[in-house]
Amino acid sequence: MSKYISRRVRILILTVILAGLFLAAADFVHRQIATTFKHQSVAALAESTLARAEIATDYAVIRLGELYEKGHVDCSTEAMVALNDAVFRSGSITDILTARNGSLCSVATHSQTLTRNYFNPVDGLQARNSSIVLNPLRLDGTPALAVSWFFDETTSAAALVNTEAMFFDVLPPVLRENGAVRLSLNNGRTIGKFEGTRWEIGGATEMFEVRSQRYPFTVRIHVPIVLLEALNAQRNPATLAAESLLAIVLAYLIARGLMSPSNISSRIGSALSRGEIVPHFQPIYDIESGEMTGFEVLARWPQPDGSFVSPSVFVPMIEAGGHSDLLLETLVFQTAEAMGDLIEEAPNLTFSFNASPSQVVDEAFANRFANLLRRARLEPSCVVIEITEREEIGDVRKARRRIEALRVNGVLIAIDDAGTGHNGLVAIQGLGAAILKIDKFFVDGIELDPRAGTMVRMLVSMAREYGMKVVAEGVETGEQLSALSKIGVDAVQGYFLSRPLDADAAKSEYARHQAILLGTRMSGSEPGAAQADMPEREAISA
Repeated sequence: MSKYISRRVRILILTVILAGLFLAAADFVHRQIATTFKHQSVAALAESTLARAEIATDYAVIRLGELYEKGHVDCSTEAMVALNDAVFRSGSITDILTARNGSLCSVATHSQTLTRNYFNPVDGLQARNSSIVLNPLRLDGTPALAVSWFFDETTSAAALVNTEAMFFDVLPPVLRENGAVRLSLNNGRTIGKFEGTRWEIGGATEMFEVRSQRYPFTVRIHVPIVLLEALNAQRNPATLAAESLLAIVLAYLIARGLMSPSNISSRIGSALSRGEIVPHFQPIYDIESGEMTGFEVLARWPQPDGSFVSPSVFVPMIEAGGHSDLLLETLVFQTAEAMGDLIEEAPNLTFSFNASPSQVVDEAFANRFANLLRRARLEPSCVVIEITEREEIGDVRKARRRIEALRVNGVLIAIDDAGTGHNGLVAIQGLGAAILKIDKFFVDGIELDPRAGTMVRMLVSMAREYGMKVVAEGVETGEQLSALSKIGVDAVQGYFLSRPLDADAAKSEYARHQAILLGTRMSGSEPGAAQADMPEREAISA
């Protein structure tokens, strides 16, 4: 024991010495971190813009495919009603034109634009599906996009996509006046753009570019170098604290001889086996009734000093070390044990667990998960598997078969972070999931401008057509909650309503909320009043 303690003391002394050396170079470290952060932030804006373009195109493809499948391409009265309905219910689609044997039909105001595209298309590019062609257009003087699907030699349909709404809030205010965003086809033709009032072509800028893997799209963001260098250049106490922490961590790792990956993996496995990684529960609320319908189960790693290791740090380590199934098993068992009394009291509550696409598509996963629930004595009907978007679902048909096996066992399936990850809406609607979860990215922008609701409306409309319930994540303000309610989102979760809680706090929150609902009903208030009361308790800032 004395030898072990002596080694720990030596490691501590060496850590202090090395940390002092690292802190002497803190200014250099700060510049490197700030530069990396700034570049990653702008690159993330480009990725988000590309995701918006992909979602709008996915939605246009889905609409065109539905019209063709139902035979609504023949200019009949029924077909015209269907065309009008398709345009009316689509936030980003301005017009749809169908053509069969030379007869063209459209009901909206921009039929001439699509007609010119039909007879004289400009610089079109094919998507993965070679029958789908994308063409640049001009709509009221601004760039737009035509999505055309040639079903056979005599029949086609085209959707006019208004891309202008995608760019109003891409750049943060500090970059908006001097920056520019451009969405183009891979042949260089512009189909959407935003240029600040002080933007100058040929100025000293840095360009960030990202290309779609599913459509011939390229997004470029231009930011003046002067602004990029000035962004986050000031050192504040939080930055200094981060630099100090980084110096200590690096010093400790060096003092320990730079722990090998196997040791890191062993540490994670040990933490899971010892129950150090525990579930926290974030409530999910039905917007219309105000009822708490369930919880999302999130992994947390508390430390002896009361702090928490960030999930963004240890969850990727768990996945890289092959411990994803062990994490899921640990969270299921701990949930069943800690929340068993609440489950007996409220059997309709659901508990949502995260799983990666590679886990779900594994042939043995459905049976293994069913056995896990039996051992934990957790009813499948109260369990939701949220498939994360961190990986691409390569074989959608195979994934659907695996999901169907889970559904047969009684487990519900949710698509998490819809529209922001690797999987497009065309793939998502083919999985047969019961729940679609709207990512915080879309919720954040919904109160800034009415056009921000376009993307959310699109997701809600699609979910409705495929019988899916819609849950919005990351709600942080009352304005966001109100906007989501008007759009038709079914349920919400987020810090405005409740942060993730440990088991005891989650059960107390459920009891408190039920008391509020009971009091509302006894007072004779309308059902919606319960939902209005939810934020009246202390709202939690993000």
